[in-house]
Amino acid sequence: MKETFGLLKTGESFFAKCNIAVMQCDDAVRDLTFLHSTDELDRFAACLTLTGGGGTDFRPAFAKIEELRRDGTLRDLQGVLYFTDGKGTYPTRRPPYETAFLFLETGAPPPDTPPWAMRLVLSPEEFLPDPVPKTPEIDWQENEAEDLPEL
Repeated sequence: MKETFGLLKTGESFFAKCNIAVMQCDDAVRDLTFLHSTDELDRFAACLTLTGGGGTDFRPAFAKIEELRRDGTLRDLQGVLYFTDGKGTYPTRRPPYETAFLFLETGAPPPDTPPWAMRLVLSPEEFLPDPVPKTPEIDWQENEAEDLPEL
């Protein structure tokens, strides 16, 4: 999700026109948060606590999305990114918006998804923080004083 948030933040004009709903689900919708600015996005990402953990059923999430579309909370919905292990019950009917299920690569093939959905596999490296560059080690014994860095 942090990678996705980072991508959204790079396109200011795109993000300025967005209403992002972050929904946490397992067999039911456990949390729903709306984000409208990069500040809200940063605060949310900084203190994100995952909820749920029960058996996965994707249908309640899609039903909640449909409810939010009907009541006008989600107008002009362009798509859904669903981060998952894929082990659960999928809706049988295609929703009226693009849907991508995102899986973390584990070495095993990702689960099948419905024919109407995109399936994206993300490598773990995409989620690890950038390593802190190492300061080169200096062997003080092998250098002449004029070759040593100034402090």
